[in-house]
Amino acid sequence: MIELVKSSVVFDEENHTYFLGDKLLSGITGMIKRQLFPDKYKEIPQRILERAADRGTRVHHECQFVDITGFEPQSQEAMNYLFIRTGAGYNALANEYTVSDEEYFASNIDCVWEKDGKIALADIKTTYSPDKAYLEWQLSIYAYLFEMQNPNLKVDRLFGVWLYNDKSELIPLERKSDDEVKRLLQCEIEGTRYLDTETALEHKQDEVQLLPKDVINKYLEAVAEVERIQPFIDGFKDSLKRAMIEHDVKSWDTGVLKATITPAGTKKAFDTKKFQSDHPELYKQYIKETETAASIRITLRKEDINA
Repeated sequence: MIELVKSSVVFDEENHTYFLGDKLLSGITGMIKRQLFPDKYKEIPQRILERAADRGTRVHHECQFVDITGFEPQSQEAMNYLFIRTGAGYNALANEYTVSDEEYFASNIDCVWEKDGKIALADIKTTYSPDKAYLEWQLSIYAYLFEMQNPNLKVDRLFGVWLYNDKSELIPLERKSDDEVKRLLQCEIEGTRYLDTETALEHKQDEVQLLPKDVINKYLEAVAEVERIQPFIDGFKDSLKRAMIEHDVKSWDTGVLKATITPAGTKKAFDTKKFQSDHPELYKQYIKETETAASIRITLRKEDINA
């Protein structure tokens, strides 16, 4: 049975604040909005935001009730939540689980799920449409704080659970690196904007994103696939060559494949380097300059790829 470390932070649900003793800690969702999505709800009237927040709180409580009691869901949203969790094969390990760095930040994780000893974190969203970019930052920070609080556990998956009336979706999320998360949190501590430092860092490194990251990742996958199958290709050629020589077959045509043996022998080549050394003046008379097209050399850093 997986046991989670309980935080010393106290959550005041009425005011949605977090206290460590007498110290008020910063919540994660407010920090994300300030640092990364300052205009997220700029054009939405306050009354609509309040109504949406009330609905979200109701749905969260209903899903939590289902996880804790095992009773039949009383709403469509809670029913869809249960179908999503059980359909993905997860058990509910904790709800509204408080995580904190015990110094500056704290937040409650909607759902901590477990499957085959592996941990997944999930956040429930009840908005008209899910914001994947926001969710990836939110859950990545949660994962960082969760692992800090539970050093013997690793977060395996991150999910957004979208519940809107009768619509629902389980959204797999990509985790931001811990370095990115730590830099964001440090900006909040120092009172600087992450987006400003991100731009400054890009200029400092003088990097230009010439191609989308997904295109680069596809290239890396293709290179890895070539490296994986190259030994088979080389082995196939060697086996076929030995078989053809053994059976004295000079050419073999299967219809889709044709192989021809080039007999072993010797070849002559002009030793340009020796000629230049022995006859430097004569060598210069035969030098011819030609224009060449631009070329590119790509070097893969294996340690970064496998990190």
